[in-house]
Amino acid sequence: MANNLTEKELEDLFHRKHDRPGDVFIQLLERNGLIVAPGVYDAMGAQIARQICAYRNAALLPCSFNAVYGSGWAISAMLWGDPDMGFHDRSMMELIGGFIVAQAYPLPVILDAETGFGTEITLARTVEAYDRIGVALAHLEDQDSEQTRRCGNLGGKQCISPEKMATKIKSWLMVSRTIGTSMRLMVRTDALTAAGGGIEDALERGKRYMDVDVQGLRPTILWADAMHKPGDIERWVTEMHKHDPKMILGINYSPNKDWTGYYREQFNQYPPSYEKLYTNGEGFRLIFHTILQARADMESTWNTFTEMADRGPEALWTLHER
Repeated sequence: MANNLTEKELEDLFHRKHDRPGDVFIQLLERNGLIVAPGVYDAMGAQIARQICAYRNAALLPCSFNAVYGSGWAISAMLWGDPDMGFHDRSMMELIGGFIVAQAYPLPVILDAETGFGTEITLARTVEAYDRIGVALAHLEDQDSEQTRRCGNLGGKQCISPEKMATKIKSWLMVSRTIGTSMRLMVRTDALTAAGGGIEDALERGKRYMDVDVQGLRPTILWADAMHKPGDIERWVTEMHKHDPKMILGINYSPNKDWTGYYREQFNQYPPSYEKLYTNGEGFRLIFHTILQARADMESTWNTFTEMADRGPEALWTLHER
């Protein structure tokens, strides 16, 4: 059967990644203005995202997302049932990330690099690994991995000093330039909700991180995790664009938070739409839902298993009817 495949079909079968994925990401951002990515944790989630996007494009239907996000939280929780507190390492992210990249193709992939899986020296291996599997955008956070590294929406986090984080960013950029990768870097600060942190700390860190420069190479996108309050969002966007009008901002529209309940109870309104967050390019230009597949899968599995507990094989019949 393989003999009947064209050379292009064979190449697509075994080379399912972009040669310059970071450039593809930037071209998509420049063309569309906004990149939106559902969060996945495995190859099937990436494949479903790709198939839905391809079907809607072929049918000339709108598709609100155009990339895929690989979540460390979701990979840890869904593949081995552990909390996002450092139970997985770089090798596991490289393994799973490679399958996500292949099945998402041609959608570009954003992949969680946590604290770099090492020091400012050893994170070089992470840059090389993520480049090797075809990651378009990796993100690096300023949590203290030796003390309390965990999901950004959990309490008790601690951040390393801004100086130390700036050094890690510089190291990442130096390695990127040395190996000639197209992969871009998104820097993340957890200072907004970290112990002793807050919006002022997050603002100062964000500015400092985005100013790191290695021979003209800088971080591409800035993200402050656990941001969902309207006041914080407005101030973050205003202050960052005052510092650099061209700065690209990303936001985690996280399924970990009850955005609908919070906005309804506190402000008697719906949570922000993509258009509101984007604000014609003046707001966030990267929006992602880190654990969306995980949340959807857990809910679906719980409901189906509960129905099975109540009704036995009728749960299977219902599943097929759906």
